[in-house]
Amino acid sequence: MSSTAPLRTSIRERARTANYPAQALDAIVQIPAATDPPELLVRLVNATAAIGASASLFSAAIPEGGPEPSCLTLFACHPDYAPAQDGLGPILAHPWFRFARTHTIPGTDRQVRIEEGADQEAIDLASQYGFRSCFIVPTPAGANLDRLEMLCLGSEEADDFEGAEAQIVRTLARSLAAELHDWLTRYLQQRLRAAARLKETDVDLLAMEWRGLGTKEIAQLTGLSIASVDSRFQRINTRLHCAGRKASATRAAAYGLLEEH
Repeated sequence: MSSTAPLRTSIRERARTANYPAQALDAIVQIPAATDPPELLVRLVNATAAIGASASLFSAAIPEGGPEPSCLTLFACHPDYAPAQDGLGPILAHPWFRFARTHTIPGTDRQVRIEEGADQEAIDLASQYGFRSCFIVPTPAGANLDRLEMLCLGSEEADDFEGAEAQIVRTLARSLAAELHDWLTRYLQQRLRAAARLKETDVDLLAMEWRGLGTKEIAQLTGLSIASVDSRFQRINTRLHCAGRKASATRAAAYGLLEEH
């Protein structure tokens, strides 16, 4: 999914203007009001422009119960970048995403390691579409989860995210990443509940499995028989398209369903 973001010059220059923080925050706080991914993309484009970045990309790896995660990516940049990157390979294999997988603290393009020829090709391609320099914000979804998100802000200027004068830009980027994470969590919760027809009692069972409780313990806590617990989990596994209850609980946790249990 992609769209075109207005091009800017130096973000650090724009950050010096008096109304810069307020304008950027005004755009960032509009993120939660998006009703679906296409509208979220529009709001991401607006926030990207308000921050002064020439491009941005938000990508999430989402466990689906199988061996490989699915991927949701919003390209707030030139529309040709998405198919061009797809021609090189999945965004989850990009050196930016590898940085996000191995770091909890945001970093700039200076910190991204080039480990093979394909990495340099991916970096060179991104630089053609507004990412000559970039700031990467990893957003892990929680402990022991496979879900991982990454916001990458880009600039056509080299080293535009370096130094003390870019601190406010980096802070705004973290705020934008947090809003995107919260929006995606709510969206995934709603989608999974509807698709798998999960009742609150189903979520309770998944939460107990996620906490490491065995069948006998779950039966004692719920008043169900051991056979009923096993039967309930079999139905849940089928609806979640998972091979077992552990995989089902992992998927539910990654989608944020278990956060209040």
